[in-house]
Amino acid sequence: QADSRLKALNATFRVKNPDKRFTELKHYSDELQSVISHLLRVRARVADRLYGVYKVHGNYGRVFSEWSAIEKEMGDGLQSAGHHMDVYAASIDDILEEEEHYADQLKEYLFYAEALRAVCRKHELMQYDLEMAAQDLTSKKQQCEELATGTVRTFSLKGMTSKLFGQETPEQREAKIKALEEQIQEGEEQLKSKNLEGRDFVKSAWADIERFKEQKNHDLKEALISYAVMQISMCKKGIQVWTNAKECFSKM
Repeated sequence: QADSRLKALNATFRVKNPDKRFTELKHYSDELQSVISHLLRVRARVADRLYGVYKVHGNYGRVFSEWSAIEKEMGDGLQSAGHHMDVYAASIDDILEEEEHYADQLKEYLFYAEALRAVCRKHELMQYDLEMAAQDLTSKKQQCEELATGTVRTFSLKGMTSKLFGQETPEQREAKIKALEEQIQEGEEQLKSKNLEGRDFVKSAWADIERFKEQKNHDLKEALISYAVMQISMCKKGIQVWTNAKECFSKM
């Protein structure tokens, strides 16, 4: 796991030709997760305060009931108003349970955002492997050319070793050239395979990403509208409770 994390980190910082689409997608997924996390924290704080406000209304119910016991003409009205307040205080449990359902729909998109990032990391690793394979192939071709021509174009430990301890025999050089040619052939096949694998990955991943975008717009729109409708319904119930209480007071 440590090697895998290190490799992913290397890929992130060392890919020379990143795909702009995946770079932008990675940035978007980070922003999406940040926004939804913040939204959920705000919702949780509002829900906590709302719970407290509703439950405190139970105190109205208790006080009105106690007050009604010492009143003759006003007693029935106060008792009825207290009952409405008790019902109001108790209703918050069902409200928050319904609200949690919409919050769960938003929480799902925290995981979707992480899945998007995983796709981007996978692409970075594939691109990194591709670039390393291309670099290794170029290096082997250069070594092969240097052995064949006897010229060293870049400083290397091998070049210094040759100067210090003498040149290789033609047979040794021929054997090395043959080995390098085989490695170059294998490297070209490997590079071709990695290119094909990368293209297939991008094609299938991008199809999934387009579906995600379409589904995301639908799901989040639905969750936010449902949350707003629930808040409106909750406020209407609050108005109805106080309207009923007003009627109780009017009849005293």
